[in-house]
Amino acid sequence: MMNQQQQSTIQADVEAINNVREAHVAALNNGDADAWVAAFTDDGVQMPPNAPANLGSESIRAWSRAFLAPLLVQFALVVDEVQLAGGWAFERGTYKISLTPKAGGEPMQDIGKYITIYERQPGGTWGIARDIWNSNNPPFIER
Repeated sequence: MMNQQQQSTIQADVEAINNVREAHVAALNNGDADAWVAAFTDDGVQMPPNAPANLGSESIRAWSRAFLAPLLVQFALVVDEVQLAGGWAFERGTYKISLTPKAGGEPMQDIGKYITIYERQPGGTWGIARDIWNSNNPPFIER
């Protein structure tokens, strides 16, 4: 049985993780690659679909800027679970994204699933240590 202090600590950690997630979602919706990178730990790993992993802040920044530059983004997450394990936490859920070319054209829609692993940083803040997502849609095959 947890005491009140333990419950309070868990609640504070979950709220901090919620804040990181909200900043992550807002960064994408605002087209702000630097804010997206700020949600990650310095040695974070971003694992986008159909691309190599981005290792560390500068690699994540370069990929994120290239991804966001030509697009207007509408992004949302639905969290299915968050589990804490000491200085780590993992989250599993689903996403929905609409990507509209800034140059004009039809929006691209995608839905899928993700796993995000958070790590507690010095000072007690949390950051995204690993982030992986992939589509529920079948792969596009050009004919």
